[in-house]
Amino acid sequence: MASPANSADNSTDLSTPATKNQIPAAPRIMQAVLTLSVLTLLARLTGLLQRQVIVTLLPTQAAEAYSAAFGLPDALNYIVAGGAISITFIPIFTKFWTRGQEAQAWRFFSALVSVMGCFLTVLTVAMMVWTPQLLLLLLPGLGAPEKAETYQLAIQMTRIILPAQLFFYLGGLLVGVLNTFKRFGATGWTSALNNVIAIVCGVSLLRYFGPLGFAWGILLGAFCGNFMLPLLSARRGPRAQRPRFAWRFTLKDASVRRFFALALPIIFSVSLPIVDQYVVRYFASSMPLGSLTYLENANRLMIAAQGVLGQAAAVAAFPYLAGESASGDYRAFADFLRSGLRRLLFIALPVSTLLWLWAAPITRLLYGYGQFNDPQKLRETALYFALYSIGLFAWVGQGLVARGFYALGDTRTPTLVGGVLTLFFFVPLCALMAKFYGAAGLSLATSIGAAAYFGSVLILLDKKLGKAPYQVVLGLDKIGGTLMRTGAACALMGLAGSLALQLVLGVFPNNKIGDLGLVAWSGAVALFVFAASATRFEIPEWNWLRAKISRRKRA
Repeated sequence: MASPANSADNSTDLSTPATKNQIPAAPRIMQAVLTLSVLTLLARLTGLLQRQVIVTLLPTQAAEAYSAAFGLPDALNYIVAGGAISITFIPIFTKFWTRGQEAQAWRFFSALVSVMGCFLTVLTVAMMVWTPQLLLLLLPGLGAPEKAETYQLAIQMTRIILPAQLFFYLGGLLVGVLNTFKRFGATGWTSALNNVIAIVCGVSLLRYFGPLGFAWGILLGAFCGNFMLPLLSARRGPRAQRPRFAWRFTLKDASVRRFFALALPIIFSVSLPIVDQYVVRYFASSMPLGSLTYLENANRLMIAAQGVLGQAAAVAAFPYLAGESASGDYRAFADFLRSGLRRLLFIALPVSTLLWLWAAPITRLLYGYGQFNDPQKLRETALYFALYSIGLFAWVGQGLVARGFYALGDTRTPTLVGGVLTLFFFVPLCALMAKFYGAAGLSLATSIGAAAYFGSVLILLDKKLGKAPYQVVLGLDKIGGTLMRTGAACALMGLAGSLALQLVLGVFPNNKIGDLGLVAWSGAVALFVFAASATRFEIPEWNWLRAKISRRKRA
């Protein structure tokens, strides 16, 4: 990275007007969402393949250790690299750039690399030293005598994976720069390349290092996929957009202080979207061996769909929302968010219904191999997957709504709401559901918690936009109308799909070809009923989707 232009003034005033420096013309939002959806799908598919390889080749004990080993790294990665960068870096960097303050933008970038890089390095080393104690704090069930070997293997894997978080952080900043300029390609390719390298490396090293080979694969994949790929991509862009770095360890810069003011509520929050799986892992660690792996496998399937729908839409939409907020056009901001959310929910609800219908055949198709090809393992995983899928619409919706807050510079409200829900609703709910329904109760509690969080942040964002200085209407009635009418169509769709499955019991062979047949048959019936219902209910988003398809066919 080249050095930024020198400046005598080390402080930066975000409120100072300056000549505008135009960000390159953005592609249409649907084109950006489509690009990200395709790349995210690739990333999720390679992630599922990685998970499939692991549960196929590793015995239950080692697979359980692998699942447990991500507790500490995931917390570090999401809170520091994921949340704080994408949510707080892009609006500040965008504001600098649109005001023509290019040098200040790169000084801000350099300061974050220096300050957060040092902090993350120290924190990573500390976690590596105290891994045994921290693991038991997160997963107390690993302390049981019968899980002693799983615990020791999880410690070794955790210590190997933890340094990867530095590459995730640095790469996340570079991706933030790319996304600011509406260059979304590297966002999807990073995870896909990471997963492919992790698979190849893990399988290659399995003979020499045993299960630890997969942990080394994660570390190498993070370096190549999440750091080197966005770095090379950023370096190949227009000269003005190429990252410029100079060592700048300072906390006095106004932009750095602004970053921490926005990021600290996220870093130290216990917001539901951040900690839901840590709560689930906490309770699942005390359940019979394998429960944690089954829940993790099921959640990965739901997250794959969530990523393709929700993550792609949220990542693509965030720079646009940040741009409208920076320009003060709050009416366009509200219109964009309302229409985007309605369309997202219209697509997410039927997808959620299909996943619920297809839970058993999809689980057998993806995980029914090697060590995991066991009827009980597949049956439990399919049940948890179905229960996770119920909350897909809420996970997808909350991601976009939360970014509406973040684009307005408000990170406190969504994290505070998420924290209150976690402590006073989600944790007690998980404890209750785990006691009476075991691991199935945990997956259902997650969907209930997601729905509660989505509804809460949506109502609060509507109230916020109705006040000064915004004074615009988000339109809860229109969003609610889409949700209710689409939900009714999905209820009919789910009923028809379930009856279709019952009608062909014993008709399709009990193998992978038969599972594909079940998916195709039930899906065709369910989608036909959904299309008929959406037409009958006159759902506006159905007309929008059909118009989109018609235009593409004519083109």
